[in-house]
Amino acid sequence: MIRFQHTEIGYHRPLLAIEDLHLQTGKVYALLGLNGSGKSTLLKTLAAQITVLSGNLLINDFKVEELAQNANLRAQQIAFVSSRFEGVEHLSVADYVGLGRIPYASIFGKLTADERQLVHDTLEKLGLSYLSEKRTLEISDGERQMVSLARAFVQDTPVLLLDEPASFLDFLNREQLLRTLIPWAMHTNRCVVLSSHDLDLCIEHDLPLLLLAQQKLNVVQGLSKRDVQQLLIEKA
Repeated sequence: MIRFQHTEIGYHRPLLAIEDLHLQTGKVYALLGLNGSGKSTLLKTLAAQITVLSGNLLINDFKVEELAQNANLRAQQIAFVSSRFEGVEHLSVADYVGLGRIPYASIFGKLTADERQLVHDTLEKLGLSYLSEKRTLEISDGERQMVSLARAFVQDTPVLLLDEPASFLDFLNREQLLRTLIPWAMHTNRCVVLSSHDLDLCIEHDLPLLLLAQQKLNVVQGLSKRDVQQLLIEKA
């Protein structure tokens, strides 16, 4: 689903070098690293916002260069949720979530009855139906973050990228976020990568961890919090 092949990532010079790594479908990967390790740069590269410096990076067999040049194809392959959604004036929650269907919309941009039902079902699944008619500027930061996730679900892409999605969530919604993402990824065969500072929660849910340290990216799982911290510190 996501494959790195001798990939160098960065802006003008390499920040990360990833030899050969394959991120599988059906899993939620937690991206962890110290400040400045390159988490945001990696996510932006995966989202085809930054081109790779060398090597290949494939998203569902498409090179990121190809996705970068075709916005509609990119939106059909990758959904990206930033760390904060500020809201859009005069736009309701239901209408915002419906924007996830734009890559598949007709030339008139109208949602079909099935797509409107998908929006409704997604909001209900995430416990957000009560927000449906509210304006996106009228709800809390945490609610907006969950609404952004709903839009990504509706976008229905093979890959979902989340940049610190729990930043504005309380502990109950942080738990709910993972309890929603993990079975969704498994049952729909998606690949999810989320950056996080909540090591305890990631370990509690036994997520495969993408550790960014010493300009490398490694996958580990089943380690204790102390072991993960030690790996990050030793390789910093």
